[in-house]
Amino acid sequence: MQTALALIDIDAGTVTATHLESAQFPVEDLAIHRGEGIFETVLVTVDATGAALVHSRETHFTRFEQSAAMLDLPEPPRELFEEAVAAVIAAVIGTFDGNVTEFAVRYAMSRGLDSHADPAAHRTVGIPHGPRGWAFPIGLSDDQRAQRTRGVRVVTLNRGYDAYVGESAPWLLIGAKTLSYAVNQSAARHAVAQGADEALFVSNDGIVLEGPTSNLVIQRGDTLLTPDPRAGLLHGTTQRAVFAGAAASGLTVEYADLTIDDVVEADAAWLVSSVRTAVPVLEVDGKALPHAPASTSRLHEWIRAA
Repeated sequence: MQTALALIDIDAGTVTATHLESAQFPVEDLAIHRGEGIFETVLVTVDATGAALVHSRETHFTRFEQSAAMLDLPEPPRELFEEAVAAVIAAVIGTFDGNVTEFAVRYAMSRGLDSHADPAAHRTVGIPHGPRGWAFPIGLSDDQRAQRTRGVRVVTLNRGYDAYVGESAPWLLIGAKTLSYAVNQSAARHAVAQGADEALFVSNDGIVLEGPTSNLVIQRGDTLLTPDPRAGLLHGTTQRAVFAGAAASGLTVEYADLTIDDVVEADAAWLVSSVRTAVPVLEVDGKALPHAPASTSRLHEWIRAA
């Protein structure tokens, strides 16, 4: 069975349905060679009637727009991306066997072809020269689902810069969700090689930042805390959903500069992200953390309510 793919020609203002398994991108696209692009991944849940809900839809697209601005990309046309995401969701639901209740959709935008590319030659075969977008579905693995309750062991890794460096060096694009994920992937592999499940980045000066694909949330009494995005990390959509749910439930929420000791001494800690939602942190650098299943369940509820 082929996988749905929606291609967005931003200059032409069109969305074309095709399949992920067929060749689509010219090798001269800057997304391939330079990572010159942005993306978001949204969780989609499907109820018993077949109705789909895109979680944190507005928060994701607002961050997508902010990332585009940071990279000096054109403003993403919301109506085209919403059409593309809707087309992918409809295609996936159309192939459901009734057992699938959730999946993810990733949408992205590239700067377009490299400057040395021949735009006329590419236009003859229907390839746009300028910015282009796309959207496609991603299934959840059994391991991703299991981690929501089973938890993960984490090892800390030096991020390679001081906290708040982005305030004096905006060209580092800290806080933009770009397609340049090689470092994040390398960190994840390194963590596994060290016998852990996940990595947790820490700044040169000892401030805890984020995971390669997640944000950190810790609990201290009736307060939930997360690293300040200005310190050098992506402002998470799922973390914001957690904070909104916690605040509505009467808990205190706070952005703060956290150290490794703060995490280890917390009442509970989680890595939160769009697809895995909330994953309990069971261990940091070999030191055990308390596990709070009831609190984990509440985080799952808050995320799915967004």
